[in-house]
Amino acid sequence: MFSTKGYKAYKQHWEDQAGFMDKTPWDQLKILKLTISTDFDDNLKELQFSNHSLKKENGKHTLRVKVPYNYSELDDFESKSLELLGIQENWLTDISLENSRCSNR
Repeated sequence: MFSTKGYKAYKQHWEDQAGFMDKTPWDQLKILKLTISTDFDDNLKELQFSNHSLKKENGKHTLRVKVPYNYSELDDFESKSLELLGIQENWLTDISLENSRCSNR
């Protein structure tokens, strides 16, 4: 059993969705970038994101997570992601899909 919120829940959900396909669950070219107000520091601590995913930039927290390979085909992908991550929409100052800079492909 996995936690109901946070990165582990997010990762497990999308891996389970892709489990029956012969494809990696993750898009190698895109990431989901969430910019979160520091007013919600305590809330973020409870969700226990890794230092690799969550960084403080320009006085705000930036969370970067992988996206499923078929994110563009999913209805309301961003809202589902927020739900799984345990992040409320009012915590956000920005949400975007960006090109991945990760060299682990």
